[in-house]
Amino acid sequence: MATTQPPHPAPATALIAAVLQTQKLITHHLNSTLRPLGLSFARYEVLAMMVAANGPLPMVRIVRALDRHPTTIGTLVDGLEEAGLCVRTINRSDRRSTLVTVTDKGLEVGASASRALDGVALADPQDMHRLHEGLQQLLTATRRASTAAAEMSEGRP
Repeated sequence: MATTQPPHPAPATALIAAVLQTQKLITHHLNSTLRPLGLSFARYEVLAMMVAANGPLPMVRIVRALDRHPTTIGTLVDGLEEAGLCVRTINRSDRRSTLVTVTDKGLEVGASASRALDGVALADPQDMHRLHEGLQQLLTATRRASTAAAEMSEGRP
């Protein structure tokens, strides 16, 4: 009796699966690294943006930069605010806009988190450099294909 072999996934499917599995593992590792500081990687991304802004930052800018839903960013900012890492205020020049500003404690935690993440070694540095270049190429190609697909669905040539 012949045994049925599962079909081999197409190269693109295998690549996508590998990228997604790697992303899960990396996220878990980064979250574990940041947990002692009271952060997740998602909160760190928001905190790092506030630190880099060096002043009040409109929440809509965080939403756009991180390409996340406004509710998700609001929840992340809630957690940062509860931890005393940022404060939220209404924008006086546009009352529809909310500004977030990093606190002194947020600056300290952000610096500690950046140092902790700088120490994360996922693979050999040469492998990391090569993989980074390949992933940048994949990201560029994926964005190009996504834009083309969106234009086709909108009836643009």
